[in-house]
Amino acid sequence: MNSVKIKKEAYSRSQQVGAREGLNKKSNKSRKKEKNLGSFLLNYLGPITVILVLTIWESLYQTGIINPIFLSAPSQIVKVGYELTLSGDLTENLLFTLGNFSLGFGMAAIIGILVGLITGWYRPIGKAFDPFLTAMLGTPRIVLLPLITLWVGVGFSSKVVIVFIAGVFPIILNTMTGVRNLDPNLTRVSSSFGASAIQTFITVALPGSLPQIVSGLRVGIGQSLVAVIAAEMFVSTGGIGYFVAQSSANFNIDRVFVGIVVIIILGMLITSSVKMIESRLLKHRIE
Repeated sequence: MNSVKIKKEAYSRSQQVGAREGLNKKSNKSRKKEKNLGSFLLNYLGPITVILVLTIWESLYQTGIINPIFLSAPSQIVKVGYELTLSGDLTENLLFTLGNFSLGFGMAAIIGILVGLITGWYRPIGKAFDPFLTAMLGTPRIVLLPLITLWVGVGFSSKVVIVFIAGVFPIILNTMTGVRNLDPNLTRVSSSFGASAIQTFITVALPGSLPQIVSGLRVGIGQSLVAVIAAEMFVSTGGIGYFVAQSSANFNIDRVFVGIVVIIILGMLITSSVKMIESRLLKHRIE
């Protein structure tokens, strides 16, 4: 009798343990599902928010709550943008802006990095340039547009010059700061191994200041893009800035929003390209 009772108790305990294990497995599975759902929502929260805002915006437009004279709708922006792309009007203005920006910022990047490296490495030259850098960084470069227009006219050159001026000074400052903040031990080690000043400059100063250089490029891109759009709005006969200004003057709100969206996408693409270059350069630097 006792052995039978013991067997029954052992069986009931094993059943209870099995039930508990089953419940634990179910709870673990539910927790994993909740965790996966939470991580999914967190990863895609940005796109979900954008889609939600666009949906609400479109709904308000279609129901007539939004006045089409003052605000367009996502569907209208896509439609008008598609029509302008087929006609070639949008593409022509975009290429004009890209030409102004690419040439002006390309020169700003090359000259800015070179001047920043030299002024950061040779302290007396840096001290001599400091007042001019401080003055230009504290001044909105777009105020120089009337003077630049007076010097070079309203053609292609004026936009290139204003883009160059807008982008070059942040690049110089960041590059110079990167060189000045180098670890002195690195230069000492390089000198102790018999490296010349030029060799130390190329092998230590340039790679060591790379993060600051890329940071300066990113700041310069934003300011140069603002400069080229503003210049095209006021002293140009082409470009996205000119396109937006003319559309606004004609009260064509759909075309205005198309231009704004193109500017936003252009800025995002350029910034993303710089981030990709930054990640590759810094990865190579670490390796």
